[in-house]
Order: sequence, then C-alpha cells, then structure tokens
Amino acid sequence: MLSITYITLAMLGCGYIAVSAFLGHVLDVGTDDAGHGLDAAGHPAFHFPLFSPMALATLAAATGGYGLIGKHGLDLGDGASLALALPAALVTAWAVTYVVYRIARSSRATSEIHTADLVGAPAEVITPIPAGGLGEVAAIVDGQRFTSAAREQDGLAVGRGQQVRVVKLLGGTMVVSARTEEAR
Repeated sequence: MLSITYITLAMLGCGYIAVSAFLGHVLDVGTDDAGHGLDAAGHPAFHFPLFSPMALATLAAATGGYGLIGKHGLDLGDGASLALALPAALVTAWAVTYVVYRIARSSRATSEIHTADLVGAPAEVITPIPAGGLGEVAAIVDGQRFTSAAREQDGLAVGRGQQVRVVKLLGGTMVVSARTEEAR
C-alpha cells in the first residue's frame, strides 16, 4: 500500500510542477514571490515558502521518489523507507526552492539603491561644495551611479573631482566626509 502512496505522490507532484511550468512560461501567467522578504539591511532574503503550491508539489514528488527508491531500490521496510523519504524530500524541496529563488532574483533588474548601501560608499564631487553649502556628488554602488545634493559634514569646502565618503543621508541630501581614512 505504501508503494501506491509513493507512486501517487510522485505523479501528483510531478504533474503539478509540469502543468505549472507550462502555464507559467507558455501562457505567461506569472510567478509567485511567496516567502521572499527583506533582511535587516533591506536586501532580498530567502525564506523557505513551505505552504506555497510549488514547494508542496516538490515535497510530494520528492517524497514519492525517495520512498520508491528506499522501498524498492534499497529493499527497505515501510518505516525505514519513510524515514529516508521525508528528510530527503524536505532537503530537496528546500534546495529546489532556493535555486529557483536565486535564479529569479538574479534575473530581476532594479534601479533601486538602498540607503544602507550608500552609507560608507566612496563618491566623487561633481559640483563643488562651498564651505557650509551644498554641492553635488556621484556615488557608485553595485555598479549603479547615484547622484545627489551633498554637503560636507564639517562644513569644509570641497573641489570638483575630489574623492569623498558618504557618511549618511538626510532626506535627499548626502552628508559626506572630505577627510580620507589615512588623514584621521
């Protein structure tokens, strides 16, 4: 009876995955972002979406597959094949979900630069910053150029082309330091 359960799980799981792949890619139904939030720094973070349909289908298919391997390929009893199938299926479902998440994340394009990424980043003054006044700087973070109004944190004048470091952001204005680490 357990063999029939394994076969049913494998067929249902694989069938759902096949139908989802066809509908999602051929008919462009879309994808589910369930389980993917942001970490403390505001970057995308992976969280295993146990109750997403795709994760459940992968879990069912893997349980059926590993159960059949244990029961008939390794000649294990019912309890032993189940003890092999469940942990192996959980690991497989997590790994497949993680790989799909990594592929989807790498294919997304965004022009969003997080504030946390700017703080500490090197920048170049593109419009001179007068003493106590505002100028403009350009910082490059993760290959993206970000320009903003800027002021020097100690009120110093900073000439065009000079290298500075972003200390913080206040609204739409970057506060930068003209002092290099070697001078401190």
